[in-house]
Amino acid sequence: MIQMIGNKVLVTPDSASEITESGIILSQAEAEIPTKGIVESVGNKVKELKENDYVVYEPRHAMRIKHEDKEYLMFPESSIIAKINK
Repeated sequence: MIQMIGNKVLVTPDSASEITESGIILSQAEAEIPTKGIVESVGNKVKELKENDYVVYEPRHAMRIKHEDKEYLMFPESSIIAKINK
């Protein structure tokens, strides 16, 4: 497992949508960039998030990380916009 340090947050992104609400199938290039995901790890300076929180984030601030055949996104805490309560 990857342990974040400082104000960094590690997220497993939701899959990009490949079908619109009206049923149109999008090509890979047209698919939405995922903007929601599950927090996997938080750094020691992160105050408002914890593991397993479901969050909305700014995708353009992401750094992609691949570890043990899984893809993650890493962000500074400030790039997380909101938590979603399920």
